[in-house]
Amino acid sequence: MKRVGREQRKVGRGLLVLLSIVVITGLINFFVLNQRAFLNFYYLPVVFGAYSLGRRKGVYSAVLSCAIVFGIALMNESQFGYPPTDEWGRWVDLGTWGCFLLLTSLLVGSLYEQKESQLRDIRQAYQGILEIMSKFIDSVDRYTENHSRRVADVAVGIAREMDLDEEEVEEIRVGAHLHDIGKVDISTEVLRKAAHLSVEETREMQRHVDHGEELVRSMGGILKHVLPMVAYHHERWDGTGYKGLRGPEIPLGARIIAVADTYDAIVTDRPYRQGRSHAEALRIVAEESGRQFDPAVVEVFLRLNAGAESELGGSEAA
Repeated sequence: MKRVGREQRKVGRGLLVLLSIVVITGLINFFVLNQRAFLNFYYLPVVFGAYSLGRRKGVYSAVLSCAIVFGIALMNESQFGYPPTDEWGRWVDLGTWGCFLLLTSLLVGSLYEQKESQLRDIRQAYQGILEIMSKFIDSVDRYTENHSRRVADVAVGIAREMDLDEEEVEEIRVGAHLHDIGKVDISTEVLRKAAHLSVEETREMQRHVDHGEELVRSMGGILKHVLPMVAYHHERWDGTGYKGLRGPEIPLGARIIAVADTYDAIVTDRPYRQGRSHAEALRIVAEESGRQFDPAVVEVFLRLNAGAESELGGSEAA
């Protein structure tokens, strides 16, 4: 999937506005007898341009529409259904139409900018709440401090290297921040236990994905794309994970988070062991390609860490 940035989408919308104006001009001048009655069709691209691109672009599209209509009126005095003797009335009418078109673009563009300002405020609040939740999740287990943030950083790097859409990258970042949210319902004794877990304790730990899915679902539709990542980030490529999903059945975001999560778990100190080196972690991840992890995700992850991987190969050869 090609990465489609916000600016590219704006360029596409701008081209659509221009194309619409050209098409409307052609239709009015070559296929319509009463052109004056159809001048209001110019409102369509102007309103769309103002609401999707902002006040300035909306005004530009209105000015372009007025210039086209006034230019045609100058070249053909009988255009738009006015008698040649009513020259003054024709320009008053067209001028009034043009003023209303410009006013519409200003008003709609202002609504767009107000909407964008509100969305920026919501995004800032959303980011702040996400950071607070992430720190709260990690505070449950003192051995995983900042774990969610580190997993998110690695997962975003993989997603971008795979040329995913920026919206999908953002969803993966949020999913990585919240992937362990279900651990808030796991007893601290199990989370911090230094010895190996019993069968029942293991089942309790595994239930954190279900608890996490329930918690994220309770937050409403805004996080609906995050649900599969929280629920399935412990699935294995060979189908031996928590819920038995296999291969491509596992959502891509969950596959990416699984690699990032495991890598960070390997290099981080735990109650029952010390963290391993970066190079060792890369080797372990590579060995699990096709078993625990999606080979395509592992390939991208190793490519991002090619320097450390080659360093490991050199030291082994020595």
